[in-house]
Amino acid sequence: MDSLSVPQPQPQPRRRRHFSREFKAQVVAACLKPGVSVSRIALDNQLNANLLRRWIREAEQAGQTTTSPAFMPLALPAASTSAAPGRDRPADRHGHIRIEVPRAGGPVVVEWPAEQAHQCLALLRELLR
Repeated sequence: MDSLSVPQPQPQPRRRRHFSREFKAQVVAACLKPGVSVSRIALDNQLNANLLRRWIREAEQAGQTTTSPAFMPLALPAASTSAAPGRDRPADRHGHIRIEVPRAGGPVVVEWPAEQAHQCLALLRELLR
């Protein structure tokens, strides 16, 4: 009995995908936003998270990333030494540390007594880890 043979199609070799510099820059910029998951950005763009982290590292080494500082310096009004009778002295009103962090749902405000600045510093260090 003769068998009919059909040639099997040759599998196509996998080709590497190539991405434009603009696309890489756009995805890296999205990853640098506060509170964003690099893995989520990678999944949304059908990328491997390790590849995306490499792009971020390369952009940082090339100086192409712009990161905003964790804290913005605030200019506080100068405290006057003389207070009008019956009014709070400026030192009383400014005897605390106030940190305001903008968030999508509204700002997060932390107020701390200035006398306990070292405890505030410890809290901030712990939060920024």
